[in-house]
Amino acid sequence: MKTLLAPLALAACLLAPSLSANYTPVPLEQGATAPDFALPNIDDKEYTLADIQGEKATAVIFTTNHCPDAIAAFGRIKTLVDQFTPQGVGFVAINSNSPKGLHLAELSFTIHDDSFEAMKLLSKEEKFNFPYLYDGDTQKVAKAYGAVATPHIFIFDADLKLKYNGRIDDGRRSLGLAKKNEARDALTAILAGEEPKVIKTRPVGCTTKWLEKAEMVAQVNKRWAEQPVTVETVSADEIAKLVANKNASDFRLFNVWSTTCGPCITEFPDLASIYRQYSHHKFEFITISLDPAKEKDKVTEFLKEQQVGLHNRIKGIVEKEGRTTNNYIFEGDTEDLAKALDTEWNGAMPHTLLVGKDGKILYRHTGIIEPMELKKAIVDEVWSQGE
Repeated sequence: MKTLLAPLALAACLLAPSLSANYTPVPLEQGATAPDFALPNIDDKEYTLADIQGEKATAVIFTTNHCPDAIAAFGRIKTLVDQFTPQGVGFVAINSNSPKGLHLAELSFTIHDDSFEAMKLLSKEEKFNFPYLYDGDTQKVAKAYGAVATPHIFIFDADLKLKYNGRIDDGRRSLGLAKKNEARDALTAILAGEEPKVIKTRPVGCTTKWLEKAEMVAQVNKRWAEQPVTVETVSADEIAKLVANKNASDFRLFNVWSTTCGPCITEFPDLASIYRQYSHHKFEFITISLDPAKEKDKVTEFLKEQQVGLHNRIKGIVEKEGRTTNNYIFEGDTEDLAKALDTEWNGAMPHTLLVGKDGKILYRHTGIIEPMELKKAIVDEVWSQGE
């Protein structure tokens, strides 16, 4: 992954302090003592503040699996740990997000959710060199510190008195080096026996997903359930134009399926979930049923159950192309369909094809998909956009 240049403004990622229905975080005041904690680490052992406290300084970082600003900062955090741990600084990262306060579209930059099990997978993939603790069930630690966004760092001196809190650096979603690194500067000053010149900055990133946001998540899910689902017939020529994806979507995920195909029915909830997860991008899920046209009502009923109507973000694309739907029944010779969609398709169902801009093939699979493999193909392309 290199630098993320895609200009996406996620509703969940805000500059100012995080607001939820019933709670507004207030960070610790300068000079406050670090609150203690007892939380599970990714190694399934419980860690307290004493377990991670450094001889000369301690850094407590609130971060997460999913936020693009947090993801981009992983490498820079590891660099801080490598630089300052030998000098007597203790480090810990804490994920305080509640999965109940997080809807799928907020996971548009990752293959992971914010669960404890996903934290274990992520830390292994990223080769974290620091403890990564889970606070999402109660969020008591995040509220004790007043964590605003992810990432948010709190740096304490040898006596656990707060000397700096805010952003780690000005890197934001860049995966390269930052120009300003207030966390590094604060640690350098503390180790030199000096007061940091900058003691507070704004932690720019995604808001903490508080338990109080569960009702908002329910409302988002309700809107998906209420989206109308329509089905139209489609020709091979029309499919070929969709696959070409000229000046349209960031991604088009095609799935050839049938209501009489057991594996198709089995995998469909995963495809619907992926469609929803990456909907903050211009992401289309285009279903191609091989059921007879007379079975249109049956196809439509199943797709309604799966909640795969047109997302608002792609309605304009669909209308511009003179289309009315993203769900189709193919009428014609399947040999022509294969030539139009994917010449490597062997005819078995289900068949899944992911294309990027200008028809760039990013993923193909015949049979039941492995969701994480498909998500990785999407996320790799998201982070490479704009190179």
